[in-house]
Parts: sequence; structure tokens; C-alpha cells
Amino acid sequence: MEIKTLDILPEKVIIPLKQHIGAVCDPIVKKGDRVLVGQKIGQSEEYVSSAVHSSVCGEVIAIEQCANPDGNKVMSVVIQPEQSDERVEFSSSQSLSSDELADIIKDCGIVEHYGAPTHTVLRPKGKKIDIVLINATSSEWIGGKYKNPEEYAYQMMDALKLLMKTSGASKGAIVLRTDDRESIEAFDGIKVDNRRIVVAPLVGGRKLDYYYKEQGSDVVVVSQKRIYGKKILNFFTYNVTGRKVGSGCGPTDVGVAICGVKSAKALYDVVHDGKPYYETVISLEGVDGKTDHIQVKIGTLFKDIIEACGYNGNIGKIIANGVKTGVAQYTDQVPVTKGTTRITLQKPENVLIDESTHCIHCARCVDVCPVDILPSRIAVMADKGQFDECRKLHIENCIECGDCAAVCPSRIHILQFIRYAKQSIGLVYEGVPSEAVSSPKTGSACGGE
Repeated sequence: MEIKTLDILPEKVIIPLKQHIGAVCDPIVKKGDRVLVGQKIGQSEEYVSSAVHSSVCGEVIAIEQCANPDGNKVMSVVIQPEQSDERVEFSSSQSLSSDELADIIKDCGIVEHYGAPTHTVLRPKGKKIDIVLINATSSEWIGGKYKNPEEYAYQMMDALKLLMKTSGASKGAIVLRTDDRESIEAFDGIKVDNRRIVVAPLVGGRKLDYYYKEQGSDVVVVSQKRIYGKKILNFFTYNVTGRKVGSGCGPTDVGVAICGVKSAKALYDVVHDGKPYYETVISLEGVDGKTDHIQVKIGTLFKDIIEACGYNGNIGKIIANGVKTGVAQYTDQVPVTKGTTRITLQKPENVLIDESTHCIHCARCVDVCPVDILPSRIAVMADKGQFDECRKLHIENCIECGDCAAVCPSRIHILQFIRYAKQSIGLVYEGVPSEAVSSPKTGSACGGE
């Protein structure tokens, strides 16, 4: 896959002080300061947080609330770039202990695409991780340039070992997608620790334990069909490891840490080059049907990316992170963040403006639901504010794939209702241990075999 580099000097970059789940970073720069590429500009002493760095060299012109791709406003550092590549001194750190690796992951701002600071995924408080998975099933998450596919494979294997060392896990796996021939061919046949890697498809009821025994190794590479959705972690955990994650819990509750390609690449870059996380790769889907993969500096505005890619026409809608599950933007003055994977442009005539009608009880949403819940029923309860009823219908199992809304002939905004209910439930039980808010029908156990 060809990855372009966006080499422009924008009028400003906006770097949010919160690009993760957890505490907002405190700014450690002020208006008028000159910052360098890679310089830390925000940090927090809270464990669930991750540092923020400047992606450009320039002057801080404001620290204020700015629009964010998630639809909210976030305290951000606004920088006016200058034509300079001056940066803080980067140095490799290839002999680090597990504690030192965890500290450097936080200090260098490494975050999962789903928002969790990577160090909290690998070392969750009060839990023990024994398996680390790199989810490499989505090609748009590839986080950097590689000279060739083989280099990508070797770097991911190296990164997996670093992630395992950080967490203390004894086993690890890289999970590819069965139809991603380029990635499969990159891994298949490479030698790691004098052992030839063989990519094994997850077939039948076989899970990772089978392949650990078959290959006589604690590190394997497997492939599966892509599981698409914003909340796939629990489903992904069971599909790959066979470990069931209970309601209100997550993979770490059953000893599994899931990291993405972006965070794995970021850790590799930190250890080998000393480079903090201030660049990312996104996909831009244009109105002509073409998709560009671009390496951009975090904080670059959507507007600048769109114009730099040569599109100046009339845009009907801009969507961040996918048509089915993403967020439509009310302005193009929003920045790329660590969680941005895709920008989609739609022509005005392609924007759906159909009004919702009453549910006709066709059950198409039930037929396509990958986790066997009742999406339309949950949407009705959510619309009425009956969130306890939503919990009884196992709303927490929804992976937010968006398939239900896509097939609904009544154009009901099912996914939006489900997200609204989830957010409301989260606010009600904020600060309450996850096991205390489990669904009444499933109890409080977080998981098991």
C-alpha cells in the first residue's frame, strides 16, 4: 500500500490536550512560547492519561477550547508553524526494563485507536495480562512507512515482543485478516528467533491455544475474517482466544491486552529512534471514489488535508472514521488526532436526507447483528430514556458496527440511539466498578473460558 506524506506548511495546527480516554493533560507551554517538533506540550500525573507532543516547530498562539472530530470541544494548544524541522533530540532506548517501557509509553503519548492509553492496556491496575494481541485486521491502521512488506512484518514482530515485555505476558499473537494477501505474504516465511513464521487461519472452533501447541511457540501469527465495529474488543477477544468477557468488563479482565498496528509501530519508533507519537497515517476517501493513504502530523486540520489532496469542490458532508460508524463534522476546522483513521467526503447529492419512519418489524437489523441482540428494540427503549431496559437487552454487547442502521428500510438511526443510551448509562454509573453495573441477566462475573 502506497502511503503519501503530507508536506505542507499550514497556517496553524490544533493539538488537543486530550486524545485519549482519561484525564485531560495540563499544558506545560504558554502563549508566546516557541516549541520544537516532538516537544512535550501537555502531560498529566493521572495514571489513565497520555502525554501530548508538538508535531511542528513554531509559536504557541493560543491555548483554548477547539472543535474536535468526536463532535465536542477540547482544550487545545494552537501553534503557528514555521518553516523549520528543528526538533528535540531523539535517542534510542533499546535496553529498557518492563517498568521503564511502561513509563516511556505514557511519556511518549502512545494511545490505542479506540482511545485507551497503551500503558493502561498493558498494565491495568489490579489485573494480570498473560496474552498480548496486535489487531492487524484493518489495513488503514498501518502506522508508518515501510521499505517493503517484509520490513513491516519484522517491525511488528519486534513490537509484539516489546508489548509482551511491558505487560509481563508469556504469550502473544498478531492477528491478520484472511483476505489481506499483502500482509499474509509479508509474514509468511520470515524467520524470527531461528523459527520460520507460518500464518495460520483461525478455522472451525480452533483458538490461539491450539496454534501455540501446534507450532511449539508462545508467539504466533494467525488470520481471521475482519470484525468491523468501534466496540469490537470483547467480541474480538472471544473470537481469537476463546475467553468470554462478561457484561461491563473488558479484555484485560480475562488477561488479554489488545493493541493496534499504530500503537505497536509507535512503540517500535520510540525504542529504536526515540521518536514520540506525533504523526499518524489516515485514509482520505474522495468524492471520485479514490482512497489516498497519507502520513500527516497530528493537529493538521481536515481543511488543509482536503485542499492539499487537490479537492476544492462543493462538499456535502465530511465524516471522521468511516461512513457507518463515524461522526459527521460540523466544520472542517477540526484536527487529526491519534484516534483519526479515516476522512470521508460526500458530494451534496450523495448525502442521505431521508426522514425516519416507524419500525415495520421486519427484523433485518436482528438478522445482520453479529452479536445477536435486538437493535430495533433497544433503539425504542433508548428513545424513551428507558436505559435500564436497554441494559436488560444487553446493550453493552453492541460492537457498534452500524450494520443495523444500514439495512433498516425505515431509516431509523439505530446506532445513534444505542450510542446515546450507552453514554447515558456511562454517566449514571461513572466511578462505579464495572462489575457493579453488569446486566441483571448476566451477573457480575467478568469472564472465563
